[in-house]
Amino acid sequence: MLKPIVSVLVLASALALTACNSNGSNNTSNTTMPTEQSETGSESSPANSNNSSSSNVIKDGTTKMLDQANQLQEAIDKQDIARIKSLGKDINDTWLSYENIVRQTFPLEYTDVEKYEMPIFSASAYDKIDFDSLKSNAADMIIALTTLQNAKPSTASSSELLTEAVKKYEQYVVDQANQLTTQTQVFVDAVKAGNIEKAKVEYVKARVYYESIEPIAESFGELDPKIDARLADVDDSSNWTGFHEIEKALWVDNSLVGQDKFADQLITDVKALQEELKALKLDPKTVVAGAMELLNEAATSKITGEEELYSHIDLVDLASNVDGSKTVYLSIIPALNEKNSELADKLDNAFQTMEQKLSEYVKDGQYVLYTELTTDQIREISDQLNTLSDLMSQTAAIL
Repeated sequence: MLKPIVSVLVLASALALTACNSNGSNNTSNTTMPTEQSETGSESSPANSNNSSSSNVIKDGTTKMLDQANQLQEAIDKQDIARIKSLGKDINDTWLSYENIVRQTFPLEYTDVEKYEMPIFSASAYDKIDFDSLKSNAADMIIALTTLQNAKPSTASSSELLTEAVKKYEQYVVDQANQLTTQTQVFVDAVKAGNIEKAKVEYVKARVYYESIEPIAESFGELDPKIDARLADVDDSSNWTGFHEIEKALWVDNSLVGQDKFADQLITDVKALQEELKALKLDPKTVVAGAMELLNEAATSKITGEEELYSHIDLVDLASNVDGSKTVYLSIIPALNEKNSELADKLDNAFQTMEQKLSEYVKDGQYVLYTELTTDQIREISDQLNTLSDLMSQTAAIL
């Protein structure tokens, strides 16, 4: 049986593409939090000194990252794997050294750099490197860093920044839905062609996009069950449709006979979801509630292996859930900066820990199968998911 191509690069590329689309539609000139003026207005006041110091840190850090990113591009052109790995780590170390200041000062620019930097760091660490994908992501990170380098302070309130950030999240959901539709069509074509091995590969890729927006997809009560229901979720197995019905045919039955109708229904339902999401309007509390619920579900039920019962690619789903939830966290940073910066720090650290934990289970650019995990490893992942869910629940009080 073919081991599923549980590609981490697919996940990284999905996030990088979204960041690119958000970057292209974003006004990048005025996105910082207002700074409080001293009573005297003196240029030598502590507030102004701190602002100047922060500005210098951001300027120096961004200049350094841009230089490292350009070096990374050169290493990719030469396919110098050792150099790529070294630069990937250097870039991450540089970003970690000043990202908190960027998050406080330029929250929207921070989200764009963060969406590129982590996928690049992860992809550069694997033994099997997709040079084309990594080069594209590095080029887009250079654009995001240049935007950060040129960002100017504004007088926008935190509520205005939060509104803009939520709009960016809405665009993220639309972009992911578009990619989901494209990838599901490729999957459906493979199913209808009777190509089992290709269908297995494309199934995994499509799942990445669905799981990243699952909190929003679940709000469409009629479509989500048709697309994502497990056999245990339906009262009558004859009414079972969606990804998991075809998953069973691929990994258990090892036959695609009679699957054409399910493939056709799946792409029809995914396209319907795509259309619904185009008119999506969200508010911060709804976004956070969905992410919190998803992380809680991941920690308590998905971690048992019940989601991908036949293919055992549960870590793909979990990683996509985490990335989708992190995008929610990034969207509410303006509010966190103003009302609970300590919680922002905790969330940032928790997401980094979660991503590092999941990266331990990557071999040759693929997540290992759920069945290869030990009980202790499953418990560790579940505990970290619970930590994230608890922290996300605390954000509701500030929105």
